[in-house]
Amino acid sequence: MTGAVGLMIGLAVWSKGQPETGGLGTVYANQGQEHIAVDAKHAAYNSFPATSGPHVAQPQPWGVFGDEVPDEKLVHNLEHGGVVIQYNPRLYEGSIDSLIAIQKKYPNKTVVAPNRQLKNAFTLTAWRRLYTLDSLDETKITEFIEKYKNRAPERFPD
Repeated sequence: MTGAVGLMIGLAVWSKGQPETGGLGTVYANQGQEHIAVDAKHAAYNSFPATSGPHVAQPQPWGVFGDEVPDEKLVHNLEHGGVVIQYNPRLYEGSIDSLIAIQKKYPNKTVVAPNRQLKNAFTLTAWRRLYTLDSLDETKITEFIEKYKNRAPERFPD
């Protein structure tokens, strides 16, 4: 019996140290969740857009925005279990009505905003996870939100 308990504990410890496999997008190492002052210098994020790391104390309000939002605000939304949907208006010239409708389905868990530095038309981020799309795919966006919302250090009600 003692051997079985030891094996179970050993497997639990071992699996915690293993990289996450499968799923949508790329998993990045956790860069912590330190609060910083607005405009404070900090170490570079290990992903673009950021998926964890230093961020300001005030998150971005949930919703759809016409202006770009700094990573330092959006990371706080990710820390609260949110999903950020960014699009590059130079690579996607279509209507964002579908993104607005998706955001309305998840009003307390999503932010939609442009980001002209993206290399793809769309990038979705959740805590430690980044997923890119070259075209608008409502099914994949919804799947990402359903799979990764509320998978973060601080979970706030939907």
